[in-house]
Amino acid sequence: MTTEKIRNFVYISLGLFVFLVVLLLSFKILVHAETVTTSVTVGNSAPTITAGPAESTASDGTTPTNEGSNIVFQATATDSNAEDYYLAICKTDAITAGVGGAAPTCAASSTWCVSTATDSGVQASCTYTTQGTDAESNVWYAFVCDNNSSSASCSLTGNTGSGATGSPFKVNHDPSFSAVSDNGGGGADSGADPGGTMTFTATASDGDSDTVQDTVKLVVCADTSGATVSGCVGTQICTSSNTASNPSCQISIAAVAPDTTVNYYAYVFDSHSLASASNYRTGAYIINNLAPVVSSVTLNGAANISVPEGDTLNVPVTATVQDKNSCQDLTTVETSLYRSAIAYSGCDTNAEDNDNYCYAQVSCSVVGGTCTGSTDEFADYTCTVVVQYHADPTDADSQYPAQNWLNTVNAIDDDAATHAVQVGAGVEVATVSGLDVTSSINYGSLDVGQKNDPLDKITAVTNTGNTGIDTDLSGTDMTDGGSGVIGVGYQKHALAASTAYASGSALSTTATEYEINILKTTSSSSPEIENIWWGLEIPTGIPPGVYNGTNTVLSVLGELVQW
Repeated sequence: MTTEKIRNFVYISLGLFVFLVVLLLSFKILVHAETVTTSVTVGNSAPTITAGPAESTASDGTTPTNEGSNIVFQATATDSNAEDYYLAICKTDAITAGVGGAAPTCAASSTWCVSTATDSGVQASCTYTTQGTDAESNVWYAFVCDNNSSSASCSLTGNTGSGATGSPFKVNHDPSFSAVSDNGGGGADSGADPGGTMTFTATASDGDSDTVQDTVKLVVCADTSGATVSGCVGTQICTSSNTASNPSCQISIAAVAPDTTVNYYAYVFDSHSLASASNYRTGAYIINNLAPVVSSVTLNGAANISVPEGDTLNVPVTATVQDKNSCQDLTTVETSLYRSAIAYSGCDTNAEDNDNYCYAQVSCSVVGGTCTGSTDEFADYTCTVVVQYHADPTDADSQYPAQNWLNTVNAIDDDAATHAVQVGAGVEVATVSGLDVTSSINYGSLDVGQKNDPLDKITAVTNTGNTGIDTDLSGTDMTDGGSGVIGVGYQKHALAASTAYASGSALSTTATEYEINILKTTSSSSPEIENIWWGLEIPTGIPPGVYNGTNTVLSVLGELVQW
């Protein structure tokens, strides 16, 4: 087709179009038009759950919800009428829609929880706080209801969800805990010895057993800082393992431990870490006081005792004392020294003291370098008994040859517990005969032929040993340092006052025993004393002058019946 033909075709078509438009406009003007209204009633439809329902955190047999804790229920619903909706969680499969836009209610007041009004398509949630009165397993049904003000509608059938987050929810109840006790091995609350064990036991159990029987655990603390299932916040004494009931835990008491009472605080938890409502319960355990133990007692190094005449002797005693509550627990260590027939029972108090046969309750002291502290159970002691010269002898020549001397060491702790041990082998106290005598005899001034008549010069003889004694007397001639000599025999002596010179016994150069019979001294403050009366005659032919000589008085072991 040529260009000219095309152009003609376009012109003709355009003209034809214009003609048709004019024709139509003319026709409208000529036609009369009417309007018709339309209407429809759209019904209210219940919302539909599109996601859920579910517990936000699974509450099942493995992970139950502790009583007093919250369970959050969630679901998402859409409403075809684009209205807000409520999520209701009921105990039964029945729901009643609200009136005038109000929230729905579960049948027979069986509501777990109801959400607030929520936009269609947005997730709704509601919360229930579990109670101790709730069953262990609790069924729930989820409904969604719109808030239509005139004719609210709910989903027809309750939805129970699925899996671990679906119905039912499980409630974990706190374990029962009625008492706690400690047992040291000798009966309830008897305490424990150092080196022993202390067991704590809770009277506790858990009734939950929907899936698996719950177990209980005991945590024992030394203070009130609190505890969790993992242990004490403060100082921990012990924790138990999980057990079906009556959990217990144990501690070892140190081998050396002071006797004391220790307060403790007991907590019980179940296997889901839930604390008992009865936490905490208190108690107090006792570390028992043990009596000290005396050993290794010695007396005078096992040597016999020989007291110097008229003097005293320091007699050493040693011992070792053990105290499981520590050597510092000891308050008194003492020894008593006694003749064996007296026995410790006759020489265990100061009131029984008698320097002849009993030296009671002599204090002992700790040997340096022993008893180093509160964890040391041993201490060595030494004691010094000051023995008087007149202590009863027990050797073969004595009144008590079948006896000996013994000592007992007695230890007392701060609770008045005692232990006494007698030395294993006794020692002898040796007989020692001794005397002390007036140091001089002055016969005065006598002329030739004069004499002391009756005998009137006295020498006092004091018994300074531990036996009865007699005396051996002897002397020398008296001289003036030159040719003058007064024979020893001119001196006479007697054992009684007012003895005539003629009746006296002449002194000799040979020691001669005289039965003075001085009794054994029994008190150092009041020794036994006997007198000897002396006199001298000046023979004819003696030149004037001052004459001197020496008399000797020796002690002789007296007859036993004269002691």
